[in-house]
Amino acid sequence: MYRWSVSAKAIRYKQKLRAFAANIEGGSGLEFALIVPFLVMLLFAIFAFGWSMNSISSVRYALEASARSLQLNNTLTQADIQAIATQKLQALGLQNVNVTVTTDPASGGFAMAHVNASYAFVISFPYFSNYPISYSTSVTVPMISG
Repeated sequence: MYRWSVSAKAIRYKQKLRAFAANIEGGSGLEFALIVPFLVMLLFAIFAFGWSMNSISSVRYALEASARSLQLNNTLTQADIQAIATQKLQALGLQNVNVTVTTDPASGGFAMAHVNASYAFVISFPYFSNYPISYSTSVTVPMISG
């Protein structure tokens, strides 16, 4: 008799366990609570990556505008080019862009000017370390030596 009652308790326990496992009420809420942090992080990652691509495109645009200014006015110095690029980038909300200008010797009546820019964009997420993206680009323009 004692043996039968232990067995009955075990059977009731297994039945309760099966009923608990088969109950699906609240399952979708639990799944949502487990998945939503990853989806939010993915959303922020997509936004941050898109913002970095926008920043890179803006740096390239400012560098091309600076190079066009240099092409039209050969007497501009590196400080002038940096000022033109900085003016355009501050309007877009970007800072700390380094612009350098190097000029090759004239050959055949033309000198080639290489305008380079480097920019570091830092993606930061809460609870994670910062992820810096270093970007550099260059534009080469011909200058008519005069």
